[in-house]
Amino acid sequence: AICYPLHYFTKVKPKRVQVCVCLCWMFAASFTGLLLKNNLQHPGRYNSCIGECVIDMNYIANVFDLIVTFIVPITVIVILYIRIFGVAVYQARAMRSHIAVVTMKVTVKKSEM
Repeated sequence: AICYPLHYFTKVKPKRVQVCVCLCWMFAASFTGLLLKNNLQHPGRYNSCIGECVIDMNYIANVFDLIVTFIVPITVIVILYIRIFGVAVYQARAMRSHIAVVTMKVTVKKSEM
């Protein structure tokens, strides 16, 4: 929507958004199910007292969980925000040069830029 505003509505349809959201939720549920598979097969196996909730995960599962659920999403978000910032700066410079060329008499406030 930022980089190609005129193509946004041709590429992003409500049905496509629904499919993407459903896929994200299904991935999250299946990933959590895989991590908790042992606890789901033997519930209460690691509990030593009533009301305690213990989740046993090995080191590889913890590292994989950290990478998949934290590092990859943060990296994607940062990259997308950097791209959006670059496009916004480019558009602001284009607007500033266009305003300077078109009208020399009208003063434009900094907040409007």
